[in-house]
Amino acid sequence: MREYLSAVAGNAPLRRRLGEELERGSVSHAYIIEGPAGCGKSTLAMEMVMALACEHREADGTPLPCGSCPTCQKIAAGNSPDVIHISKETDKATMGVDTVRALRSDVITVPNDLAFKVYIVHDAHTMTTQAQNALLLTLEEPPAFVLFLLLAEDAGALLETIRSRAPVLRMQPVPDSEIESFLLSPSRDRKLLNAATALRESAPDDFDALVRMANGCIGAAAELLDEGQRVPMLENRHAVLEVCHLLAQRTRPDALLGSLLAFGKKREPVVQKLELLTTALRDLLLLNYSESATLLFFTNRGDALELTARFTARRLLACIKAVEEALEALSANRNVRLTLVQLLNQLRDERAN
Repeated sequence: MREYLSAVAGNAPLRRRLGEELERGSVSHAYIIEGPAGCGKSTLAMEMVMALACEHREADGTPLPCGSCPTCQKIAAGNSPDVIHISKETDKATMGVDTVRALRSDVITVPNDLAFKVYIVHDAHTMTTQAQNALLLTLEEPPAFVLFLLLAEDAGALLETIRSRAPVLRMQPVPDSEIESFLLSPSRDRKLLNAATALRESAPDDFDALVRMANGCIGAAAELLDEGQRVPMLENRHAVLEVCHLLAQRTRPDALLGSLLAFGKKREPVVQKLELLTTALRDLLLLNYSESATLLFFTNRGDALELTARFTARRLLACIKAVEEALEALSANRNVRLTLVQLLNQLRDERAN
């Protein structure tokens, strides 16, 4: 069986369906590739482009794309003038209409060295309504040699008129086992392999936490191999785990307040830790009902089960509700320290006992 789009981790059904369409040449003139940051949207887009241009696309026994022919290598290196990347300005939260107008002006220019031109629009979900309407004019009647790949974290942020003209390719979370295999595969990036191997050998618990906290996204896992990215993540996990243990003890409100206030004074880091705390508490709640539940925070099931035994399901639900209310308060721009103190009071309330 021919291998399709092999640089993309997981997503086997999508890769096979899309690979067969690319092999037949029966692709749409536009696609929306949807998924969270780090899930592989850019990788899939580049694999699609290489598959369309691959010099070995007619060879049944060769992976598609082959990745080794001159055309594949040129595209992978970013040296093809016919593969155009469109992004919002780095200091802007949205992609404005001027960026799309520049794209529209360039669309009519014929390809240089490929049989087609591809516009990969990064962060397409950030396009303003005016920018989307401008793009729609081109999507309705594009030149025959043009392919649009719109990369979006949420396809729902795009106008219905755009979604109706571009099939949505949804990236699925990659299982932890596949993330680990991807990072440790000798056929992948050698630098990635060396970093992953070194971390697993020197700090296996940290490596397991990295895989778990990637939340099914290869890109996120690769970023966490960088010590500068990984250390804050591990510190957040340690802070959250400490709060979980203090909640289980139920006898040290002063220590619990200290741990909550240690989350920080700035809104964003506190929100990150509270969101992580919600994930940890949900793990414990699931284990309360089933010892085989899939865990998103805890890497050691035995430790998590021991901690779960110290909570009732009712109390875990109350704790989760209290944390979610704190997150809502912070999203409404409430004072960070006051919100954490109020969270302590809710966690100590009899409803959480």
